[in-house]
Amino acid sequence: MYKVSIIIPVYNAQKKISKAINSILNQTMDTQNIEAIFVDDCSKDKSAEIIRNYCECYPNFKLIQLDQNSGSPSRPRNIGVRAASADYIIFLDSDDRLLENSCHLLYSEASRYNYDIVRGYLKIVKSHNESRYSNRLAKKDYAVSIQELVKNLISKQSTTIDGIFNKKYLIENDITFSESIRMGEDTLFFGKCYANTDRIKYIDECVYEYVKRDEVTNVSSTQSYGSRELNDHLFVWNETRSILKNIGLDYFSLRLHVGLRSALESILNFSNGLIPPEDFNKLRSFLKENKSILSVMNLNERLNEITANILDGDYDLFVQNTKKRILINGYDLKFIKPLIPHLKQKYEVEIDEWKGHEIHDEVRSKELLKWADIIICEWLLGNAEWYSNHKRPNQLLFVRMHGFESTRQYGKRVNIDNVDSFIAVGMYYYELFIQTFKLPREKVRLIPNYVDCDRFDNQKKEGFSHNIAIIGALPSQKGLDLAVEILGKLLENDDRYQLHVIGSKPEDVKWLWKIEEERSYYEGIYKKIDENKMLKGAVKFVGWQDSAEYLREIGFILSLSKHESFHLAPGEGMASGAIGLLLKWPGVEYIYPDEFTLGSVDEIVEAIKDLENTEKFNDLSQRGKQFIRTTYDIPEVVEKFELLIQKGFLQRN
Repeated sequence: MYKVSIIIPVYNAQKKISKAINSILNQTMDTQNIEAIFVDDCSKDKSAEIIRNYCECYPNFKLIQLDQNSGSPSRPRNIGVRAASADYIIFLDSDDRLLENSCHLLYSEASRYNYDIVRGYLKIVKSHNESRYSNRLAKKDYAVSIQELVKNLISKQSTTIDGIFNKKYLIENDITFSESIRMGEDTLFFGKCYANTDRIKYIDECVYEYVKRDEVTNVSSTQSYGSRELNDHLFVWNETRSILKNIGLDYFSLRLHVGLRSALESILNFSNGLIPPEDFNKLRSFLKENKSILSVMNLNERLNEITANILDGDYDLFVQNTKKRILINGYDLKFIKPLIPHLKQKYEVEIDEWKGHEIHDEVRSKELLKWADIIICEWLLGNAEWYSNHKRPNQLLFVRMHGFESTRQYGKRVNIDNVDSFIAVGMYYYELFIQTFKLPREKVRLIPNYVDCDRFDNQKKEGFSHNIAIIGALPSQKGLDLAVEILGKLLENDDRYQLHVIGSKPEDVKWLWKIEEERSYYEGIYKKIDENKMLKGAVKFVGWQDSAEYLREIGFILSLSKHESFHLAPGEGMASGAIGLLLKWPGVEYIYPDEFTLGSVDEIVEAIKDLENTEKFNDLSQRGKQFIRTTYDIPEVVEKFELLIQKGFLQRN
């Protein structure tokens, strides 16, 4: 006969379940006295396989697999309790751990004095092994009468499911976890527990390690807050109050201020303006009935605004104030501006456009800083330095880096501790920025540039397949001379080819034309064109164009640079149905497929000749278009930003 049955609900826990299991195996209580019941809630990973391997080694380990995912730990816990062989139950979540003497301490106390419930305190473990203790009661709070102890357990402890429970007591009193809700089930469970026995004990021992969850891939109810979560909270608060009223306790006066604050913070951090009007009205009615609670909550300015919106019945302002506020800043925002309309579909967005790398309206920057929840610095320049030294602790700060910043000194002056994530657009520069500025690897993220695929997906014009383009031919490292060389070799066999140079001419960019080396480079190209009759009629300098419209005329987009962080032009060309051909620059292999990257000018020339075959051209064109849409389309990239934001707020809160 086992002394203790440990119930572990499991869902997609392959990366963490071993630590929970090891905490069971490392108990000071003889493991032969411990039954471990794992209830797998239809995991999609290898959790069940891992547990099954342990079960083969330990006959006291049992695996129960559900036929259908239940959506919360409640049903797995209830099934585990019914399947348990021991007289006493301990609950353990799959990513948490028991202290090595937890079973011994809890069981000894419960069995010796016939307690139905024994609780201790817990250790909260955050990322990077930061930890703190929680739920610990002072002696004056537990060396008291049972009713006073219950009051203190409710008011001074969270409802993390630590402790030990008498199985017979749970079964006879029909105390289960509610399977119809996904938030607050632990609060309701403890309410039932406290209302049905006076055999309750607190021991001044740490018995549980609660691991803060921050995985972006494990999207759960703790990472979103909408209609269901709000209704669960309203139900749990009212139901728990009704239950505890039977033993003369008022849950609202003891704990509602904590639960309500948590709900308001969740609305702010995780609802993003998505609470429906009917649920807004339910919350309004609840707040109006319990308005006195607000006076003891000491809410911050933003939460006070939201609470006032609720009480005033101003739903539109409530939605606006509960959306995340994103502040995008920097000099030259051309790469990020197309994202803004998509971000505005979900967030409130403001722009702080700088006039130079260090020049800005500081008064306006400070006003916007006060307003913002999330700060996105475009470029690792003076804006990143300024915002990293002025942001508040509750704000998220992301710095989006491209390439040329690696040759500037701003990365050495930015306050790295205040930056939540540095975003690189390509793997080569991801590594280069880490090495150059000694950025912590755990703070660097890879989110590529994006392509507005729908904008470029237009019908091609007749004769497009003989038109080659280079978009942005300044400065010299962009390789205009190579483009002219490629054109010249193609013209030797087919005089229909043309090179379209899209963007500014070098002489129109004063700072560039003043550089003797650059001027000499372009004068040499002009001379070569002028002296060759075929080139002279086939090279077209067309200035900046509406690229989505102009690319209808283009069959090939060239990327001939010495260095690029991402190079958007080939991607836009491929989205239009043109074929991007890239001369291999460092890191290109991480961004574009091998079939579009070539090792020399001659290889590019031969590729273009080979693609004069219409069937081959169309096949490669479609593969390129599909690759860009599935990898770099705006919705794909916006989703990556949203996940980064979600993880940031989860870690902060």
